[in-house]
Amino acid sequence: MSRDTSHASLSRRGFLQLAAGAAAGSLLAAACIPAPAAPAPAGGAPAAEAVSLRYTTVGWGGWLSEPWMEAVNQFNESQGRIRVSYEDIAEGYQKVMAQAAGEVGADTYCFETKYMFGFAARGFFTPLDDFAAQSSVVQEEAYFAEDWSEMFWSGKMYLAPFDNSPAMLWYNTDLFDEAGVAHPPTTFDDPNWTWENFLSTTQQLTSGEGATRIFGWVGERSWTYQLNWIWGNGGWLLNEEKTECVIDMPETIQALQWSADLIHEHQVWPAADQIIQGGNSAMFFGRRGAIAQKGTWWAIDMKAQEGLNWNIAPQPMGPAGTYVRNPLDAWGIWSGTPHPQESWEFIEFLSQPDILAILVRAGLSVSRREVLLSDVFLKQEPQHVHWNLFIEALDGHVRRHPDTAIYNEMNDILAPAWDAVLAGAKSAEQMAQEVKDPINQLLADCIAAGNCVGA
Repeated sequence: MSRDTSHASLSRRGFLQLAAGAAAGSLLAAACIPAPAAPAPAGGAPAAEAVSLRYTTVGWGGWLSEPWMEAVNQFNESQGRIRVSYEDIAEGYQKVMAQAAGEVGADTYCFETKYMFGFAARGFFTPLDDFAAQSSVVQEEAYFAEDWSEMFWSGKMYLAPFDNSPAMLWYNTDLFDEAGVAHPPTTFDDPNWTWENFLSTTQQLTSGEGATRIFGWVGERSWTYQLNWIWGNGGWLLNEEKTECVIDMPETIQALQWSADLIHEHQVWPAADQIIQGGNSAMFFGRRGAIAQKGTWWAIDMKAQEGLNWNIAPQPMGPAGTYVRNPLDAWGIWSGTPHPQESWEFIEFLSQPDILAILVRAGLSVSRREVLLSDVFLKQEPQHVHWNLFIEALDGHVRRHPDTAIYNEMNDILAPAWDAVLAGAKSAEQMAQEVKDPINQLLADCIAAGNCVGA
């Protein structure tokens, strides 16, 4: 899901290597994935016999099992022809691939969009264009524009929007008050909330030594979360067409080094050996970190912390503005399902406002505008939290994630290189020079195969 958990990543390198370097037809053969089933006309006569469907999420586990089951049960009770069973795959996307290769895939999946491109290049998904064209529920105008645009690969729609997750700052209000530090602003457009102000704030919040040291900043260490700093400084990781790695832009290098120096120079962000078991979340929940960085999904955990007083704040403004990454989850239909029409009916049901509200009340933000703009989201508990910031982010402060059919292999290159920068083993400039050519070679192979065009 958009919580961006590392355990849900695709680990079978051969899958995306094929996606990058082979034609789509041979990809289908190599994976033993059946050719996409032709969608039945929406509105056609329903099948007389009962239909059993499997709905699968990846890495949600205990996070949302109860509300997911509530949504599934409501669908099953709403009609008598289609029966949906729900399962979560804790092992990650490698198991999804294994299911497809063994021709035992689920009918409907909830997918992280950053992995969609590689799977779509392999023929994993049923195209949804014809379904959506006839739908009264899944319509472009019902969703945030940036979210809708992420549903497409190579000119075809392969996913239907579900949730979004702008990466916001979450802060411990008690630690701010105890240190006598003013709370961050409540809007993205506050000119006083700059990188310099952010640094000054984290320095005032950092105190103590050793096992009792409180850090002003316990932001996410993944390279993906550095996109907030990169975009705010006017830099990019990939060009707009996603055909070239441009990580050696001066603006990108400067942003990456600025982030790393929060550890090395300013010491307001813990080094790896200073983080307690449980990572940044445990640091925050244990009052060892004042400001964290997560997507909307973190509200599920935050609400469960008794005695923790918190709020959210926008990303500080860089020289080029304020932008945040917005990882998405969405619904897709496996190309091997014998029941594409019924699978679409289930997706349409999940996409209805009252069903989405079940998941919003659990702590998520969704891509459907009318639901996110309603009191269900904006007036949820705790009511003092600035929930409106997530909507403000979606209307002008998000940029497209660098998702391509070689995302996983690109991550294999970027992750250890960025970890080395955080460890002080190399500079951001050295990292950029190291990773640029290998990523460009991956992109070139993918483009030559026709799998990274129009992504």
